[in-house]
Amino acid sequence: MKFLEFIVDFLQKNVKTIFSYPGEQILPLYNEIENSSIKNIVVRDERGSGFMADGYARITNYIGVCLVTAGPGSTNLTTPIANAYKDNSSVLAITGRCERKYISKNYFQEINMDFLNFYKGYFINNADINSIVSAFRDCLYNKKPVQINIPSDVYKDKVDENDLYNNNIYYNNDNKIDIDEIVDKINSELSNAKKPLFLIGQGIYGNLSYNEMLKISKILEKLDCPISTTFPSRGVIDENLNNCVGLVGRRGDIKSLLEADKIINFGSSLSYNTYVESVREKLLKKTVNINLKPKSIKELKEFFENLSIDNNWFYYKENKFSPKGDYSNKINEIIESIPKDSIIVTDAGKHTVFTCLLKKCVVPRNIISSHSFGSMGFGLPVSIGVKFGCIDFNIDRDIVLISGDGGFLMNIEELQVVSENNLKILMIVMKNNKLAEFCKIKNPNFNKLADAFGIDNCYIEKVDEISSTIKEFLKKDKPLLMVIETEDEKLPNPNM
Repeated sequence: MKFLEFIVDFLQKNVKTIFSYPGEQILPLYNEIENSSIKNIVVRDERGSGFMADGYARITNYIGVCLVTAGPGSTNLTTPIANAYKDNSSVLAITGRCERKYISKNYFQEINMDFLNFYKGYFINNADINSIVSAFRDCLYNKKPVQINIPSDVYKDKVDENDLYNNNIYYNNDNKIDIDEIVDKINSELSNAKKPLFLIGQGIYGNLSYNEMLKISKILEKLDCPISTTFPSRGVIDENLNNCVGLVGRRGDIKSLLEADKIINFGSSLSYNTYVESVREKLLKKTVNINLKPKSIKELKEFFENLSIDNNWFYYKENKFSPKGDYSNKINEIIESIPKDSIIVTDAGKHTVFTCLLKKCVVPRNIISSHSFGSMGFGLPVSIGVKFGCIDFNIDRDIVLISGDGGFLMNIEELQVVSENNLKILMIVMKNNKLAEFCKIKNPNFNKLADAFGIDNCYIEKVDEISSTIKEFLKKDKPLLMVIETEDEKLPNPNM
Protein backbone atom coordinates (compact mmCIF):
# COMPACT_ATOMS: atom_id res chain seq x y z
CA MET A 1 0.00 0.00 0.00
CA LYS A 2 1.25 3.49 -0.84
CA PHE A 3 1.39 6.15 1.85
CA LEU A 4 -1.19 8.18 -0.07
CA GLU A 5 -3.66 5.29 0.00
CA PHE A 6 -3.16 4.83 3.72
CA ILE A 7 -3.79 8.54 4.47
CA VAL A 8 -7.02 8.64 2.48
CA ASP A 9 -8.24 5.36 3.99
CA PHE A 10 -7.46 6.68 7.47
CA LEU A 11 -9.22 9.97 6.76
CA GLN A 12 -12.32 8.19 5.45
CA LYS A 13 -12.56 6.25 8.71
CA ASN A 14 -12.23 9.32 10.91
CA VAL A 15 -13.40 12.41 9.00
CA LYS A 16 -16.66 13.35 7.30
CA THR A 17 -15.74 16.77 5.90
CA ILE A 18 -12.52 18.53 4.90
CA PHE A 19 -12.13 22.22 4.03
CA SER A 20 -9.54 22.63 1.30
CA TYR A 21 -7.96 24.75 -1.39
CA PRO A 22 -5.97 22.89 -4.09
CA GLY A 23 -2.36 23.46 -5.06
CA GLU A 24 0.59 21.76 -6.72
CA GLN A 25 2.19 20.25 -3.61
CA ILE A 26 -1.01 18.60 -2.33
CA LEU A 27 -2.52 17.61 -5.67
CA PRO A 28 -2.15 13.80 -5.22
CA LEU A 29 -3.92 13.94 -1.84
CA TYR A 30 -6.48 16.48 -3.01
CA ASN A 31 -7.47 14.33 -6.01
CA GLU A 32 -7.78 11.18 -3.91
CA ILE A 33 -10.01 12.97 -1.40
CA GLU A 34 -12.18 14.27 -4.23
CA ASN A 35 -12.79 10.66 -5.27
CA SER A 36 -13.38 9.38 -1.74
CA SER A 37 -16.41 9.31 0.58
CA ILE A 38 -15.17 12.48 2.32
CA LYS A 39 -17.09 15.67 1.70
CA ASN A 40 -14.50 18.06 0.24
CA ILE A 41 -15.52 21.70 0.65
CA VAL A 42 -13.52 23.92 -1.68
CA VAL A 43 -13.05 27.30 0.00
CA ARG A 44 -12.13 30.54 -1.75
CA ASP A 45 -9.15 31.46 0.43
CA GLU A 46 -6.97 29.31 2.67
CA ARG A 47 -7.89 31.51 5.63
CA GLY A 48 -11.44 30.33 5.09
CA SER A 49 -10.39 26.68 5.30
CA GLY A 50 -8.74 27.23 8.69
CA PHE A 51 -11.63 29.21 10.13
CA MET A 52 -14.21 26.73 8.79
CA ALA A 53 -12.30 23.86 10.40
CA ASP A 54 -12.31 25.86 13.64
CA GLY A 55 -16.08 26.37 13.55
CA TYR A 56 -16.59 22.70 12.72
CA ALA A 57 -14.43 21.66 15.68
CA ARG A 58 -16.18 23.95 18.15
CA ILE A 59 -19.73 22.83 17.47
CA THR A 60 -18.95 19.10 17.13
CA ASN A 61 -16.29 19.00 19.87
CA TYR A 62 -14.38 16.82 17.42
CA ILE A 63 -11.63 17.59 14.88
CA GLY A 64 -11.95 20.12 12.08
CA VAL A 65 -9.61 19.38 9.15
CA CYS A 66 -8.23 21.81 6.59
CA LEU A 67 -5.98 20.98 3.62
CA VAL A 68 -3.81 23.57 1.83
CA THR A 69 -0.71 23.65 -0.32
CA ALA A 70 2.82 24.87 0.46
CA GLY A 71 4.12 28.44 0.58
CA PRO A 72 1.36 31.08 0.36
CA GLY A 73 -1.32 28.44 0.88
CA SER A 74 0.11 27.69 4.29
CA THR A 75 1.05 31.24 5.24
CA ASN A 76 -2.61 32.14 4.73
CA LEU A 77 -3.44 29.67 7.51
CA THR A 78 -1.41 31.56 10.10
CA THR A 79 -4.23 33.66 11.56
CA PRO A 80 -6.88 30.91 11.81
CA ILE A 81 -4.38 28.45 13.32
CA ALA A 82 -3.22 31.07 15.84
CA ASN A 83 -6.87 31.73 16.64
CA ALA A 84 -7.51 28.01 17.21
CA TYR A 85 -4.46 27.85 19.46
CA LYS A 86 -5.62 30.75 21.63
CA ASP A 87 -9.18 29.40 21.89
CA ASN A 88 -8.28 25.71 22.37
CA SER A 89 -9.88 24.35 19.22
CA SER A 90 -9.04 21.00 17.59
CA VAL A 91 -7.99 22.09 14.10
CA LEU A 92 -5.85 19.67 12.08
CA ALA A 93 -3.98 21.44 9.30
CA ILE A 94 -2.63 19.16 6.55
CA THR A 95 -0.14 21.18 4.50
CA GLY A 96 1.92 20.51 1.39
CA ARG A 97 5.66 20.74 0.81
CA CYS A 98 8.01 20.37 -2.14
CA GLU A 99 9.92 17.12 -2.70
CA ARG A 100 12.36 16.27 0.08
CA LYS A 101 15.44 16.86 -2.09
CA TYR A 102 14.46 20.52 -2.55
CA ILE A 103 13.70 21.34 1.09
CA SER A 104 15.78 24.20 2.53
CA LYS A 105 16.77 25.21 -1.00
CA ASN A 106 15.50 28.14 -3.00
CA TYR A 107 12.76 26.05 -4.60
CA PHE A 108 9.34 27.26 -5.74
CA GLN A 109 7.11 27.95 -2.71
CA GLU A 110 9.64 26.33 -0.39
CA ILE A 111 9.74 27.83 3.09
CA ASN A 112 10.23 26.51 6.63
CA MET A 113 6.71 25.57 7.77
CA ASP A 114 7.31 25.61 11.52
CA PHE A 115 5.38 28.89 11.79
CA LEU A 116 2.16 26.85 11.94
CA ASN A 117 3.37 24.76 14.89
CA PHE A 118 1.80 27.02 17.52
CA TYR A 119 1.13 23.92 19.61
CA LYS A 120 2.68 21.01 17.74
CA GLY A 121 3.56 19.93 14.24
CA TYR A 122 4.52 16.71 12.47
CA PHE A 123 6.96 16.90 9.58
CA ILE A 124 6.55 13.66 7.61
CA ASN A 125 10.07 12.94 6.39
CA ASN A 126 9.20 9.34 5.53
CA ALA A 127 6.04 7.25 5.24
CA ASP A 128 5.44 7.12 9.00
CA ILE A 129 1.84 6.01 9.40
CA ASN A 130 1.97 6.25 13.21
CA SER A 131 2.69 9.97 12.97
CA ILE A 132 -0.65 10.48 11.24
CA VAL A 133 -2.49 8.70 14.05
CA SER A 134 -0.52 10.56 16.73
CA ALA A 135 -1.29 13.91 15.12
CA PHE A 136 -5.02 13.15 15.23
CA ARG A 137 -4.81 12.12 18.86
CA ASP A 138 -2.83 15.18 19.90
CA CYS A 139 -5.34 17.41 18.16
CA LEU A 140 -8.44 15.72 19.58
CA TYR A 141 -7.35 15.20 23.17
CA ASN A 142 -5.41 18.40 23.75
CA LYS A 143 -7.92 20.70 22.02
CA LYS A 144 -5.15 22.43 20.13
CA PRO A 145 -4.29 22.90 16.45
CA VAL A 146 -1.77 20.46 14.99
CA GLN A 147 0.00 20.61 11.62
CA ILE A 148 0.88 17.61 9.43
CA ASN A 149 3.38 18.78 6.81
CA ILE A 150 3.89 16.28 3.96
CA PRO A 151 6.47 16.61 1.15
CA SER A 152 4.89 15.74 -2.20
CA ASP A 153 7.16 12.78 -2.98
CA VAL A 154 6.37 10.98 0.30
CA TYR A 155 2.92 10.03 -1.01
CA LYS A 156 4.56 7.51 -3.37
CA ASP A 157 6.43 5.67 -0.62
CA LYS A 158 5.16 2.25 0.37
CA VAL A 159 3.99 1.43 3.89
CA ASP A 160 3.39 -1.76 5.78
CA GLU A 161 0.13 -1.63 7.72
CA ASN A 162 1.61 -4.11 10.17
CA ASP A 163 3.78 -1.25 11.39
CA LEU A 164 0.67 0.55 12.64
CA TYR A 165 0.42 0.09 16.39
CA ASN A 166 -3.22 1.24 16.66
CA ASN A 167 -5.45 2.56 13.90
CA ASN A 168 -7.97 3.90 16.44
CA ILE A 169 -7.51 7.59 17.31
CA TYR A 170 -9.39 7.14 20.59
CA TYR A 171 -7.42 6.19 23.66
CA ASN A 172 -8.39 3.14 25.67
CA ASN A 173 -10.57 3.54 28.75
CA ASP A 174 -7.55 2.68 30.85
CA ASN A 175 -6.98 6.44 31.07
CA LYS A 176 -10.20 6.98 33.02
CA ILE A 177 -9.88 9.73 35.60
CA ASP A 178 -9.68 8.79 39.27
CA ILE A 179 -13.01 10.26 40.31
CA ASP A 180 -12.67 9.32 43.99
CA GLU A 181 -9.33 11.09 44.29
CA ILE A 182 -10.56 14.31 42.70
CA VAL A 183 -13.83 14.27 44.68
CA ASP A 184 -11.90 13.85 47.95
CA LYS A 185 -9.68 16.80 47.03
CA ILE A 186 -12.62 19.08 46.28
CA ASN A 187 -14.61 18.03 49.34
CA SER A 188 -11.56 18.77 51.45
CA GLU A 189 -11.27 22.24 49.93
CA LEU A 190 -14.98 22.89 50.40
CA SER A 191 -15.10 21.76 54.04
CA ASN A 192 -13.78 25.10 55.31
CA ALA A 193 -15.25 27.33 52.63
CA LYS A 194 -18.10 29.64 53.62
CA LYS A 195 -18.64 31.06 50.15
CA PRO A 196 -17.50 28.53 47.53
CA LEU A 197 -17.93 29.26 43.83
CA PHE A 198 -17.66 26.86 40.91
CA LEU A 199 -16.04 28.27 37.78
CA ILE A 200 -16.76 26.22 34.64
CA GLY A 201 -14.57 26.53 31.55
CA GLN A 202 -14.91 24.77 28.21
CA GLY A 203 -12.46 22.09 29.37
CA ILE A 204 -15.44 20.46 31.10
CA TYR A 205 -16.65 19.32 27.67
CA GLY A 206 -13.73 16.89 27.40
CA ASN A 207 -14.48 14.73 24.36
CA LEU A 208 -18.23 14.63 24.85
CA SER A 209 -20.48 14.83 21.83
CA TYR A 210 -22.66 17.90 21.46
CA ASN A 211 -25.74 15.96 22.53
CA GLU A 212 -23.89 14.86 25.66
CA MET A 213 -22.79 18.45 26.31
CA LEU A 214 -26.46 19.42 26.39
CA LYS A 215 -27.00 17.12 29.38
CA ILE A 216 -24.43 18.88 31.59
CA SER A 217 -26.88 21.64 32.55
CA LYS A 218 -29.23 19.10 34.18
CA ILE A 219 -26.32 17.86 36.29
CA LEU A 220 -25.12 21.30 37.34
CA GLU A 221 -28.54 22.69 38.20
CA LYS A 222 -28.79 20.15 41.03
CA LEU A 223 -25.71 21.55 42.76
CA ASP A 224 -26.50 23.72 45.74
CA CYS A 225 -23.69 26.13 44.97
CA PRO A 226 -23.29 29.20 42.73
CA ILE A 227 -21.88 28.36 39.31
CA SER A 228 -20.11 30.83 37.03
CA THR A 229 -18.76 30.35 33.52
CA THR A 230 -16.16 31.70 31.15
CA PHE A 231 -17.21 33.12 27.78
CA PRO A 232 -16.40 29.94 25.74
CA SER A 233 -18.39 27.76 28.16
CA ARG A 234 -21.49 29.96 28.37
CA GLY A 235 -24.62 27.83 28.14
CA VAL A 236 -23.05 24.79 29.78
CA ILE A 237 -25.65 25.65 32.44
CA ASP A 238 -28.83 27.53 31.55
CA GLU A 239 -28.19 31.13 32.60
CA ASN A 240 -31.83 31.48 33.71
CA LEU A 241 -31.31 29.01 36.58
CA ASN A 242 -31.11 30.32 40.14
CA ASN A 243 -27.69 28.87 40.92
CA CYS A 244 -26.13 30.25 37.72
CA VAL A 245 -24.09 33.41 38.18
CA GLY A 246 -23.45 33.48 34.45
CA LEU A 247 -20.44 34.97 32.73
CA VAL A 248 -17.69 36.34 34.95
CA GLY A 249 -14.77 38.56 34.04
CA ARG A 250 -14.16 41.49 31.76
CA ARG A 251 -17.66 41.52 30.28
CA GLY A 252 -19.36 39.67 33.12
CA ASP A 253 -19.72 39.60 36.87
CA ILE A 254 -16.76 40.47 39.08
CA LYS A 255 -18.53 40.76 42.43
CA SER A 256 -19.09 37.03 42.88
CA LEU A 257 -15.41 36.28 42.18
CA LEU A 258 -14.35 38.77 44.83
CA GLU A 259 -16.92 37.63 47.43
CA ALA A 260 -16.13 33.93 47.09
CA ASP A 261 -13.58 32.59 49.57
CA LYS A 262 -12.85 29.50 47.45
CA ILE A 263 -13.12 29.15 43.67
CA ILE A 264 -13.14 25.62 42.23
CA ASN A 265 -12.05 25.85 38.60
CA PHE A 266 -13.18 23.15 36.18
CA GLY A 267 -11.60 23.48 32.76
CA SER A 268 -10.88 27.20 32.53
CA SER A 269 -7.50 28.48 31.38
CA LEU A 270 -8.07 31.55 33.59
CA SER A 271 -7.30 34.01 30.84
CA TYR A 272 -7.15 37.74 31.49
CA ASN A 273 -10.71 37.99 30.16
CA THR A 274 -11.85 35.85 33.10
CA TYR A 275 -9.45 36.99 35.81
CA VAL A 276 -8.88 40.62 34.89
CA GLU A 277 -5.68 42.47 35.65
CA SER A 278 -6.82 44.51 38.67
CA VAL A 279 -7.92 41.49 40.76
CA ARG A 280 -6.07 38.64 39.06
CA GLU A 281 -3.48 37.86 41.73
CA LYS A 282 -6.08 38.02 44.49
CA LEU A 283 -8.32 35.55 42.67
CA LEU A 284 -5.52 33.14 41.79
CA LYS A 285 -4.64 32.74 45.48
CA LYS A 286 -8.06 31.31 46.32
CA THR A 287 -8.51 29.19 43.18
CA VAL A 288 -8.27 25.39 43.14
CA ASN A 289 -7.71 24.00 39.64
CA ILE A 290 -9.30 20.66 38.79
CA ASN A 291 -8.10 18.79 35.69
CA LEU A 292 -11.27 17.10 34.56
CA LYS A 293 -11.57 15.79 30.99
CA PRO A 294 -14.64 13.55 30.95
CA LYS A 295 -14.96 10.87 28.30
CA SER A 296 -18.66 10.27 28.91
CA ILE A 297 -21.62 12.07 30.45
CA LYS A 298 -21.96 9.15 32.87
CA GLU A 299 -18.48 9.83 34.19
CA LEU A 300 -19.31 13.52 34.68
CA LYS A 301 -22.62 12.75 36.39
CA GLU A 302 -20.94 10.34 38.80
CA PHE A 303 -18.35 12.96 39.64
CA PHE A 304 -20.73 15.78 40.57
CA GLU A 305 -23.12 13.49 42.45
CA ASN A 306 -20.30 12.59 44.83
CA LEU A 307 -19.50 16.16 45.82
CA SER A 308 -20.52 17.19 49.34
CA ILE A 309 -21.82 20.70 48.96
CA ASP A 310 -24.75 22.54 50.48
CA ASN A 311 -23.98 26.23 50.34
CA ASN A 312 -25.80 28.34 47.78
CA TRP A 313 -24.82 31.67 49.33
CA PHE A 314 -25.29 33.52 46.07
CA TYR A 315 -28.31 35.78 46.51
CA TYR A 316 -28.05 38.43 43.85
CA LYS A 317 -27.56 38.84 40.14
CA GLU A 318 -26.02 41.84 38.49
CA ASN A 319 -28.47 43.96 36.57
CA LYS A 320 -28.73 42.79 32.98
CA PHE A 321 -27.38 45.26 30.47
CA SER A 322 -30.20 47.13 28.77
CA PRO A 323 -30.04 48.41 25.19
CA LYS A 324 -29.77 52.17 25.04
CA GLY A 325 -28.87 53.30 21.53
CA ASP A 326 -29.76 52.34 17.98
CA TYR A 327 -26.97 49.73 17.64
CA SER A 328 -27.69 47.82 20.86
CA ASN A 329 -31.47 47.99 20.31
CA LYS A 330 -31.10 46.36 16.90
CA ILE A 331 -28.81 43.66 18.29
CA ASN A 332 -31.35 43.03 21.03
CA GLU A 333 -34.17 42.73 18.49
CA ILE A 334 -32.14 40.14 16.55
CA ILE A 335 -31.58 38.11 19.72
CA GLU A 336 -35.25 38.31 20.70
CA SER A 337 -36.36 37.23 17.20
CA ILE A 338 -34.26 34.08 16.74
CA PRO A 339 -34.76 30.74 18.56
CA LYS A 340 -33.14 30.82 21.99
CA ASP A 341 -30.99 27.78 21.19
CA SER A 342 -29.63 29.21 17.92
CA ILE A 343 -25.88 29.13 17.47
CA ILE A 344 -24.79 32.76 17.17
CA VAL A 345 -21.41 33.27 15.54
CA THR A 346 -19.92 36.73 15.87
CA ASP A 347 -16.99 38.43 14.19
CA ALA A 348 -14.82 40.90 16.13
CA GLY A 349 -16.23 44.31 16.97
CA LYS A 350 -18.95 46.17 18.82
CA HIS A 351 -21.59 43.69 17.76
CA THR A 352 -19.76 40.98 19.72
CA VAL A 353 -19.79 43.00 22.93
CA PHE A 354 -23.46 43.93 22.62
CA THR A 355 -24.38 40.32 21.77
CA CYS A 356 -22.42 39.08 24.79
CA LEU A 357 -24.15 41.55 27.12
CA LEU A 358 -27.68 41.07 25.81
CA LYS A 359 -27.89 37.31 25.15
CA LYS A 360 -28.78 34.85 27.92
CA CYS A 361 -27.18 31.56 26.94
CA VAL A 362 -29.23 28.40 27.40
CA VAL A 363 -27.22 25.76 25.51
CA PRO A 364 -23.50 25.06 24.92
CA ARG A 365 -21.95 27.09 22.09
CA ASN A 366 -24.91 29.49 22.11
CA ILE A 367 -22.34 32.12 21.16
CA ILE A 368 -19.14 31.31 19.25
CA SER A 369 -16.59 34.11 19.03
CA SER A 370 -12.88 34.69 18.62
CA HIS A 371 -12.51 34.93 22.36
CA SER A 372 -8.77 35.31 22.95
CA PHE A 373 -7.52 36.53 19.58
CA GLY A 374 -10.25 38.89 18.39
CA SER A 375 -9.82 37.96 14.73
CA MET A 376 -11.71 40.07 12.23
CA GLY A 377 -12.84 37.95 9.28
CA PHE A 378 -13.62 35.12 11.73
CA GLY A 379 -17.40 35.22 11.57
CA LEU A 380 -18.46 34.21 8.05
CA PRO A 381 -16.15 31.20 7.52
CA VAL A 382 -16.65 29.96 11.09
CA SER A 383 -20.44 30.07 10.67
CA ILE A 384 -19.98 27.94 7.54
CA GLY A 385 -17.88 25.42 9.46
CA VAL A 386 -20.48 25.35 12.25
CA LYS A 387 -23.23 24.67 9.72
CA PHE A 388 -21.37 21.74 8.16
CA GLY A 389 -20.69 20.38 11.66
CA CYS A 390 -24.39 20.54 12.47
CA ILE A 391 -25.19 18.70 9.23
CA ASP A 392 -22.59 15.96 9.79
CA PHE A 393 -23.44 15.35 13.47
CA ASN A 394 -27.22 15.85 13.28
CA ILE A 395 -27.21 18.93 15.51
CA ASP A 396 -30.57 20.63 14.99
CA ARG A 397 -29.72 24.32 15.41
CA ASP A 398 -30.29 27.50 13.43
CA ILE A 399 -27.04 29.29 12.60
CA VAL A 400 -26.96 33.08 12.89
CA LEU A 401 -23.94 35.16 11.95
CA ILE A 402 -23.74 38.67 13.43
CA SER A 403 -20.88 40.63 11.91
CA GLY A 404 -19.64 44.15 11.58
CA ASP A 405 -19.16 45.67 8.15
CA GLY A 406 -15.36 45.71 8.42
CA GLY A 407 -14.96 42.09 9.47
CA PHE A 408 -17.51 40.81 6.97
CA LEU A 409 -15.50 42.21 4.07
CA MET A 410 -12.34 40.40 5.16
CA ASN A 411 -13.54 36.97 4.04
CA ILE A 412 -16.54 37.90 1.92
CA GLU A 413 -15.39 35.56 -0.87
CA GLU A 414 -16.66 32.64 1.23
CA LEU A 415 -20.21 33.66 0.33
CA GLN A 416 -19.63 31.43 -2.68
CA VAL A 417 -19.38 28.41 -0.36
CA VAL A 418 -22.67 29.43 1.27
CA SER A 419 -24.30 29.84 -2.13
CA GLU A 420 -23.17 26.68 -3.91
CA ASN A 421 -23.98 24.52 -0.89
CA ASN A 422 -27.27 26.34 -0.15
CA LEU A 423 -26.36 26.64 3.53
CA LYS A 424 -29.22 27.97 5.63
CA ILE A 425 -27.35 30.65 7.56
CA LEU A 426 -28.79 34.00 8.59
CA MET A 427 -25.93 36.40 7.86
CA ILE A 428 -26.35 39.81 9.47
CA VAL A 429 -24.07 42.75 8.72
CA MET A 430 -24.29 45.64 11.19
CA LYS A 431 -23.42 48.52 8.89
CA ASN A 432 -22.27 51.64 10.73
CA ASN A 433 -19.42 52.55 8.37
CA LYS A 434 -16.88 52.53 11.19
CA LEU A 435 -14.13 50.34 12.56
CA ALA A 436 -15.03 50.69 16.24
CA GLU A 437 -13.46 53.94 17.48
CA PHE A 438 -10.54 53.75 15.07
CA CYS A 439 -11.78 55.27 11.84
CA LYS A 440 -14.63 55.67 9.39
CA ILE A 441 -14.80 53.39 6.35
CA LYS A 442 -16.56 53.37 3.01
CA ASN A 443 -18.48 50.20 2.24
CA PRO A 444 -19.56 48.59 -1.03
CA ASN A 445 -23.20 47.77 -1.66
CA PHE A 446 -23.47 44.53 0.30
CA ASN A 447 -26.84 43.73 -1.22
CA LYS A 448 -25.49 43.88 -4.76
CA LEU A 449 -22.61 41.66 -3.68
CA ALA A 450 -25.12 39.15 -2.32
CA ASP A 451 -26.95 39.31 -5.65
CA ALA A 452 -23.68 38.52 -7.43
CA PHE A 453 -23.29 35.39 -5.28
CA GLY A 454 -26.93 34.42 -5.86
CA ILE A 455 -27.93 34.87 -2.21
CA ASP A 456 -31.26 36.32 -1.06
CA ASN A 457 -30.77 39.59 0.77
CA CYS A 458 -32.53 42.56 2.31
CA TYR A 459 -31.71 46.03 3.58
CA ILE A 460 -33.08 47.23 6.92
CA GLU A 461 -33.07 50.67 8.49
CA LYS A 462 -35.73 50.44 11.20
CA VAL A 463 -35.63 48.15 14.23
CA ASP A 464 -39.26 47.08 13.77
CA GLU A 465 -38.41 45.51 10.40
CA ILE A 466 -36.06 42.94 11.93
CA SER A 467 -38.44 40.48 13.59
CA SER A 468 -40.73 39.89 10.59
CA THR A 469 -37.74 39.42 8.27
CA ILE A 470 -36.23 36.79 10.57
CA LYS A 471 -39.55 34.97 10.85
CA GLU A 472 -39.68 34.66 7.07
CA PHE A 473 -36.08 33.41 6.97
CA LEU A 474 -36.85 30.68 9.52
CA LYS A 475 -39.66 29.33 7.33
CA LYS A 476 -37.37 28.81 4.34
CA ASP A 477 -34.45 26.50 3.69
CA LYS A 478 -31.86 28.83 2.18
CA PRO A 479 -29.38 31.52 3.24
CA LEU A 480 -30.21 35.18 3.75
CA LEU A 481 -27.94 38.22 3.98
CA MET A 482 -29.49 40.94 6.13
CA VAL A 483 -27.77 44.32 5.97
CA ILE A 484 -28.81 46.48 8.91
CA GLU A 485 -28.02 50.18 8.73
CA THR A 486 -27.22 51.34 12.25
CA GLU A 487 -26.07 54.41 14.08
CA ASP A 488 -22.84 54.16 16.01
CA GLU A 489 -23.04 53.66 19.77
CA LYS A 490 -20.42 53.84 22.47
CA LEU A 491 -19.64 50.60 24.32
CA PRO A 492 -20.04 50.36 28.09
CA ASN A 493 -16.76 50.23 29.96
CA PRO A 494 -15.47 46.71 30.57
CA ASN A 495 -15.00 45.38 34.09
CA MET A 496 -11.36 45.84 35.03
